[in-house]
Amino acid sequence: MKSTGKKILTAMIGAAALAVTAVSAQTLTSNSTGTNNGFYYTFWKDSGSASMSLQAGGRYTSQWTSNTNNWVGGKGWNPGTSSRVVSYSGNYGVTSSQNSYIAFYGWTRSPLIEYYIIESYGSYNPASCSGGTDYGSFTSDGATYNVRRCLRTQQPSIDGTQTFYQYFSVRNPKKGFGNISGTITFANHANFWASKGLNLGNHDYQVLATEGYQSTGNSDITVSQGTSGGGSSSSAPSGSKTIVVRARGTAGGESISLKVNNTVVRTWTLTTTMTNYTATTSLSGGSLVEYTNDSGNRDVQIDYISVNGSVRQSEAQSYNTGVYQNGACGGGSGGSEWMHCNGAIGYGNL
Repeated sequence: MKSTGKKILTAMIGAAALAVTAVSAQTLTSNSTGTNNGFYYTFWKDSGSASMSLQAGGRYTSQWTSNTNNWVGGKGWNPGTSSRVVSYSGNYGVTSSQNSYIAFYGWTRSPLIEYYIIESYGSYNPASCSGGTDYGSFTSDGATYNVRRCLRTQQPSIDGTQTFYQYFSVRNPKKGFGNISGTITFANHANFWASKGLNLGNHDYQVLATEGYQSTGNSDITVSQGTSGGGSSSSAPSGSKTIVVRARGTAGGESISLKVNNTVVRTWTLTTTMTNYTATTSLSGGSLVEYTNDSGNRDVQIDYISVNGSVRQSEAQSYNTGVYQNGACGGGSGGSEWMHCNGAIGYGNL
């Protein structure tokens, strides 16, 4: 792990007997690894009350308090692969003042490498190692990732005490806190790292991990095999614009419309899976995505829109009349991927 010196121990535990009926969640309070509901899991802490509960499928929940010095855990796969596309969703229950992160995390051998795709973090950027080397940035899945390599000298690893490199891709902007979801196209990271001479070896495990260090928080995360949000732009016909809206609903059946210059370009009905919706237009002027059929437990999450491959993140926009803030719909200053009420997120002029 990062400079705190934490390491996942590799004590294997026996698999539980298969049962045809559902069983209650298994709660881990001591260091262990294994399989659960078709997913690999790992849990490690050095002290304190941190715990992780193994839920159905790729879901796990966790909680920790400040009496825990350091813990990390998550669900994923063993062995890993550089071609995996990962989707995740759930709740990241920390604040910016807490030292914690959410990341796609794993190891390889020959060479021995510890790697992280940091999706969100609190008070400390895990790539802030002293003496590290920066390798620039690249775009993947609607965000810019900053790449850094750090050296760990004679520290615990999956092969005992070793000297090895850590590779970091840190999302900018980070996903933030509360309800979060995303897609990680790991091949984009592995390929960029390799282009800089940062090669991976033979994969051991890889998991969607939660970490906490001398902090307080909780998480409820579900991980699954995903569909890539992509990293490259598609070419549009001359004089037109290709617009991709990446969105999902919480119940399914939510209706959104892309408008340019107050004209409806396309209308889509959402599912609960984060999906890319594409439209082409030659219109210019103000652009927005409008949510029109709020009812019951429906909500809409817009990850971003891209215009001819140029990404505009929803949380970076100041106009959102559908988010529920300060006790009212549209009662805040935007800065959210969510629309809880009928309203719209504005993305500026095309």
